[in-house]
Amino acid sequence: MSESPRRTFMKRTVALASAWALPSCAPEAGKETTRAPTAESQTLAALAGIVLPAASLGEVGVRRVVEGFRKWLDELEPVAELDHAYISTDEILYGPADPEPLWTAQLEALELEAEKRHEASFAVIPREEQEALLRRQLSPYPDAALPDPARAPHVALGLLAYFYQTSEANDLCYERAIEKTTCRGVESGAVEPPARRS
Repeated sequence: MSESPRRTFMKRTVALASAWALPSCAPEAGKETTRAPTAESQTLAALAGIVLPAASLGEVGVRRVVEGFRKWLDELEPVAELDHAYISTDEILYGPADPEPLWTAQLEALELEAEKRHEASFAVIPREEQEALLRRQLSPYPDAALPDPARAPHVALGLLAYFYQTSEANDLCYERAIEKTTCRGVESGAVEPPARRS
């Protein structure tokens, strides 16, 4: 089964780890070239700068989260069989459908509305205008709590939910290098985690 054209948009966000514009040059033998960032990837990057704690993460940290989000989405199996308690039920449960088509459409809508209202890309319009456009998209979810990332009704909520499940978000909250997903051994329990490195 061929890959959906929409499936590629998150994969291309890896280009955001490089500078926005790269000089043109012939590719070296045996090396892949970096693609220019697409409108969708630039919109996602701008969105990340709004919804993530960018002041604490810094530009590099925001890029790292976006790349992790992209990798997580690449590896997400739609309607995957979920773990279940064999003692209480024998029913097999399955996860949500692929959220990417909906999220791609939402990013495209942000870009299209920015072009229509401001004659400019979402990524380059003023921050207050970006926030206004995003608020309009999020208005159907006024009291939305952070769900499981794959069940998020909007890409902004999916990105935020993804981030707050990470070890990095936990460390940022406590300003300590707790690294909750790292096995450090029982002996580390009595040792206070060191301060988080920026």
